[in-house]
Amino acid sequence: MKRVGYLFLFLLGYIPFLYAQEPADTVRTIHDVEVWGRYLSGLSGGTVRQLRVEDQLSSASVSMAEAFRQLPSVVTDIEGGVLFRGSTKTGMRINGVPYGLLEEYSGDVLIQLPSLFFNRIALSQMPRIDQVPDGDAGLLNFSSEPAVDSPLSLTVGAGWHERYNAGAVLNLNPGRFHITAKYNYRREYRQRSFSKTTASKQNTQVMNNNADARPDIHLADLSVSYDLSERDLLGAYGLFHSMSYSRYGRINNQVFNPAGEQMKHVIRNRYNDQRQNAYAAEVYWKHRLRAAGLFSMRFNYNDFLYDEDNDYKNENPQTAAIVAEDNQFINHDKHNYFWEAKLTYPFSDGYALLAGYIGRQTMESYRNDVNAKQGDAWLPTEAKIYQYDYRRSLHLLFAALEKKGETWEAELGVQAEFNRREMDEQLPTTEGNSSSAEHSYFHLYPHLRLAYHPAQGHQWSLSYQQRVIRPLGSELCSFLDNSDATHVFLGNPALKDEYVHTIELNYQFALPYFRLAPALYYRNRTNRIVEMAQQMGEETVWQKTNAGNSQTVGFDLSASWQPWHFLTIGVAGDVYRDEIDGRTIGYDAKKSLWCGDVKGNVEFRLTPTTTLQIDGFYITDQLTAQGKIKHRYTVNAGLSQYFLQKRLCANLSINNLFDSLEEITLIDMESMQMTQKRNRDARVAWLTLTYNI
Repeated sequence: MKRVGYLFLFLLGYIPFLYAQEPADTVRTIHDVEVWGRYLSGLSGGTVRQLRVEDQLSSASVSMAEAFRQLPSVVTDIEGGVLFRGSTKTGMRINGVPYGLLEEYSGDVLIQLPSLFFNRIALSQMPRIDQVPDGDAGLLNFSSEPAVDSPLSLTVGAGWHERYNAGAVLNLNPGRFHITAKYNYRREYRQRSFSKTTASKQNTQVMNNNADARPDIHLADLSVSYDLSERDLLGAYGLFHSMSYSRYGRINNQVFNPAGEQMKHVIRNRYNDQRQNAYAAEVYWKHRLRAAGLFSMRFNYNDFLYDEDNDYKNENPQTAAIVAEDNQFINHDKHNYFWEAKLTYPFSDGYALLAGYIGRQTMESYRNDVNAKQGDAWLPTEAKIYQYDYRRSLHLLFAALEKKGETWEAELGVQAEFNRREMDEQLPTTEGNSSSAEHSYFHLYPHLRLAYHPAQGHQWSLSYQQRVIRPLGSELCSFLDNSDATHVFLGNPALKDEYVHTIELNYQFALPYFRLAPALYYRNRTNRIVEMAQQMGEETVWQKTNAGNSQTVGFDLSASWQPWHFLTIGVAGDVYRDEIDGRTIGYDAKKSLWCGDVKGNVEFRLTPTTTLQIDGFYITDQLTAQGKIKHRYTVNAGLSQYFLQKRLCANLSINNLFDSLEEITLIDMESMQMTQKRNRDARVAWLTLTYNI
């Protein structure tokens, strides 16, 4: 009730000062590279690449994680993790707002979110100064917009392996109102295979785990805005997300001695029920000043609830008898409050000011309950029961001054941030075993951008900014999370913030049928956060830690060419030298490796109503703190056909044609060598029908 009261009071007191999203007119995908578009405010902060999902035929029916791969220099892994220019910590927002569902569970969310829902994905290489500086390389922003100017669009789809999708989009403009409503239901049959071999001087352990699930995903949002006047827009936004499934996994564990003799063999059956629910409420207002400026404010509340139930049964491989039973119940609730106010004001002689304030508060609770069956009774396992409460508040003031000339422009700005976090931990069934920690700090984040456009179609820009990667509450707790036997994780209360300095030199060139955008970038990291593996008994345990300072230097390029009206060719590539300094965590020297990816897209307009697209990517070996992730590739195809004067569209897509996305992680240490393989969902095909009324 207290959270509802906060929102109600804010609405009463601040309705005259609410905020609306500022659109960007920059558009750039692999085969459609638009250059140097400007934000409405006039202070760009860098280039923006915007992906229209419905135009990517092989991605329009799959998940957002797979749609991301259409963006230059962006790759996603088996678990939905995003890699952009060698960074796994790209910031993610929905309409510019941080959401709880896009934090530690983001991978699991992205591999199941239907790509057609958040059908506008904008990637900012150097994010604007009016964005919270969380994240490393770039910022991904999702928005839900009508794909066409139709009052009602209906979509149904079906795919191999029990895959179904249905959705509707309502788009109305009665009088001064602007109403957009979306709903999507999705059901899939998802398979997962996992194997791991870990060798040490004492023994060799082999684990296999094949699991399957049928998640049900409901996703809906509603946007309503009203033109109070020619200069004022008032609006509200709401979002609802629900995902649930039941999953069975058969975990086969074997241990061998150095002579190759089997010492232990246990089969652990895992029955897993999982639910993820999220909702958000937002109000905003935008006022255009008479001097062509803009004043805006916004308030957003979003909640994310993760609920997981596990039942485990240990099986004797020889007799198939159940020899032990235990269970585990996890409840993780994240409440996020976000509010902002900002002003864009142009002066004479080409000067403009952008200034404002951002506030953010996070409150989360985590509860873990474990029981074991003893005879016919279930008793709590006290040593494995824990809970924590984590709170963080952030206050950010920002200001930037821009000067524009005929052929050049410059922007100088700074963000001043005060951050406070609190962590309370306890084992509820053990007296006296609790702890509390607080941490506060103040930090300045500078921004600089210089641009030179000597002629139409050409622009050079040089940008610098600092950003931060903040540990999440689940990473700062001190307990062991073994709910997933394939990835046992131990928190680290001593984990520090990672600060990232980024410099980019960008050139953009555009002709009517040819676009080119190369960029040279450099990142320097302080207290780089890496995930390390260690052997604890018979388990491989992962923990995040700070690994000193390191740097990354790279070059990426995206280009498109339309030699004939029926053919468009797009290419994108990225190559970078990644470095990890492991000397602070026990290694003798820094590790480095040249890494990269290349991708392409070919589009054939066979007839005015028929289009064929083929796309794919290849990613080289990727550096990790203790080894590498081996190279992999994929090829996809999509075909669309319009009927009924283009009111009906049929789209056929096939993804991962050659089942080539298996991920192999290698760890090579003196004390341990590990080979881990992960794979899921080979050759997924969809047929989707969309009708616009």
